[in-house]
Amino acid sequence: MPLRVLITEFSNPYLNLAFEEALARVRGKDIINDTLRIWTNGSSIVLGRFRKVDEDVNWQNVERFGIPIIRRFTGGGTVYHDSGCLNYSLVIRRDVTYPLDYLYGVLLRGTLFALKKLGLRSYLKNTNDVVVNERKVSGTAASIRWGVLFLHGSVLVNSDLLRLYSFLKIPKWHTFDPVKYRVANLSTFVKGIKMEDVVNALIWGYSRALLENPTFDDPLKEELKIAKVLYEEKYSKKEWNLTYPPQLNERVINEKIEKMWH
Repeated sequence: MPLRVLITEFSNPYLNLAFEEALARVRGKDIINDTLRIWTNGSSIVLGRFRKVDEDVNWQNVERFGIPIIRRFTGGGTVYHDSGCLNYSLVIRRDVTYPLDYLYGVLLRGTLFALKKLGLRSYLKNTNDVVVNERKVSGTAASIRWGVLFLHGSVLVNSDLLRLYSFLKIPKWHTFDPVKYRVANLSTFVKGIKMEDVVNALIWGYSRALLENPTFDDPLKEELKIAKVLYEEKYSKKEWNLTYPPQLNERVINEKIEKMWH
């Protein structure tokens, strides 16, 4: 089965995150093949599903620059997106049950393969941090829902790290290897690297990891329609993005989406 590749992004960062969840839900209905999405986002803060804004975000700096804060549906830490950060998402469906460790221990090899193709020796720390020369260049998060395995991450290519450090807080107490908070751009290690180079490397890396040939595609109407519902009912809402635990009735959202399948 070919690996479906989407080079799809939206100017609205809230819609970009809504499309992530839509992609997983549509794959769960077996309407699409295994899919690798590659995209960039405008300047924004993306919270892990179980993170609290006050613990992770410097409110004063974020409000000063008008940076949107969006909560994603997967766990993991809080990250900063901008045009120098390349995001990827992998959604696959399998007939057998896999543990979450499979996503980080096996599927995440696609990112390691990609960086090797770019001439870098990368390795994992803290289970899901991709590291080069003891600097984190990529963070990942994963989920197993709707009968699919979903892995997504961000690769720092030429991101504004000064803004990143000014917007995000480093937790005072943590049990992680501190490399999680020592980040670097790929441009530090590969002179003249371009975003296109990383895009091509990720496609190659995940095609190799899955042993599937890539084929380029456009979003289906089902993906766009569900993303629109999720954007309007969930990802554009302060109750989802800023409150913890999120104050949304997801049962109503699920019912609306279910009606769209019929």
